Amino acid sequence: MNEDSMIIEDIVVILIKRWKMIILITLIVTIFSGVLSFFIILPKYEVSTKVFIGKENNPIKVQDQIYNGNDVEMYQKLLKTYAELAQTSDLVEKAVDLDRLGLKSQDILNNLKVTPRTDTQILEIKYTSEDKVVAKNILDSIIHEFIKSSTEIIPNGNVKIVQSVKIPDNPVSPNKIMNIVIAFFLGLMISIGLSFLLEFIDNTFKNKGEMEEMLKLPVLGVIPNFKSIKKGDKYGGI
Repeated sequence: MNEDSMIIEDIVVILIKRWKMIILITLIVTIFSGVLSFFIILPKYEVSTKVFIGKENNPIKVQDQIYNGNDVEMYQKLLKTYAELAQTSDLVEKAVDLDRLGLKSQDILNNLKVTPRTDTQILEIKYTSEDKVVAKNILDSIIHEFIKSSTEIIPNGNVKIVQSVKIPDNPVSPNKIMNIVIAFFLGLMISIGLSFLLEFIDNTFKNKGEMEEMLKLPVLGVIPNFKSIKKGDKYGGI
């Protein structure tokens, strides 16, 4: 089929011709994704906490300039320093009994996310694990050690938990419905693309119209398909 001459009718014919393959591939990919999402991929839970980074325990009195705008700006800039401190292997090794959990510090750091909230003095710390109770315990231990270490490094800093760690009810991954929807459309696109590919690499003529269009010559005769004559027919029997 000439790509330049393809029209809507040609596309419809191709899709109808290979509709069984399209449905089969789409179903296989969708079912495979469903099996992975529901039975193979283990769910992961995310626990989080928020920590306030500020000046040492002094009352906020703007009129006395005890805690002024310069202090706020300074501690906002220090958030990155605190964030780096929370993501050190030494801190993790002090905070968590790695041998008991069968983990390495790098395993925990790979699932630990520390994010300074823009234009605030809040540091958000998240940890992801397949066991939500273990995740909570690990993050609690890291926060405890983080507050202790940060106080030693920056003595005039005040690190305070403003949102405690709670055990989550639902996993954050996998998103089963989303995975199935994506797999459905992916399987549909793959099967349709394969249909057109098979059609383009098929260089045989399907009817005399295609031959006349390609050769620009009229067809003088057509040889019938004798395989369609069943045994016992008028012209094909014994």
